[in-house]
Amino acid sequence: MKYAEGKVGKVLLVKLEKGDDLLLSIKKVAEENSIKVGSWYAIGTLSTANFYFYRPKPSPILLEEPLEIVACSGSISSRGNETIVHGHIDVTDDKYESHGGHLLEGSFVDAMAFITILEVIGANLSSIDL
Repeated sequence: MKYAEGKVGKVLLVKLEKGDDLLLSIKKVAEENSIKVGSWYAIGTLSTANFYFYRPKPSPILLEEPLEIVACSGSISSRGNETIVHGHIDVTDDKYESHGGHLLEGSFVDAMAFITILEVIGANLSSIDL
């Protein structure tokens, strides 16, 4: 097991609106607030969910129907000047069937989504290869 220690810095509460891209919005807020390391979680609804399961090879799934986010969380890290947002999502459809995997760009908010972003200050991520 590997870990890095840090302290909580900024806590951002973000409301997304219809049509916003969930993953790209988190990245934009992180960049605008100079967050280099952090974690996030989300609730809300999507009109489109784009994700994949990682084995045997990534094969994206696109669901285009009203969906409720029942679990969605991830990390924020940096490589050079690039902000990396990684996340996983689980959504349910109107039949209460669950679908989920690795979150991709192209997951669009339906009615609304609410994101909480936690900045982590002082953590050395090179020791854990995040």
